[in-house]
Amino acid sequence: MKIFGYLALTILMVTFNSSALGAGADVQGQTVGYVYQFNSSDSTMFDVHVPTRTHECGSSLYRSTSTSDAIADRKFALILAAFTSNKKISFRETGVCDGNRMKISWVRITN
Repeated sequence: MKIFGYLALTILMVTFNSSALGAGADVQGQTVGYVYQFNSSDSTMFDVHVPTRTHECGSSLYRSTSTSDAIADRKFALILAAFTSNKKISFRETGVCDGNRMKISWVRITN
């Protein structure tokens, strides 16, 4: 009977830890279809189209937002470099939708 109690406690802890981390996921090796920077007052936001991946928000569009222009510029430069050189990107889905766009946190170029 103690084994079932330990097993139930372990399952509960794993479930809690999974949900505490959020619904985000690391996404590896994706092709950039296009990158779009808005002509608006928020210079830290842009969208990325990843044609081979549809997410829970209902599209293949991702939105990057940053806490500063410098961070946004670096992310945009990485994605633009991947797009123009036919490289792939990896990024972190946050699990948060902004309309039909999934927000992302970090991004990197991969081969």
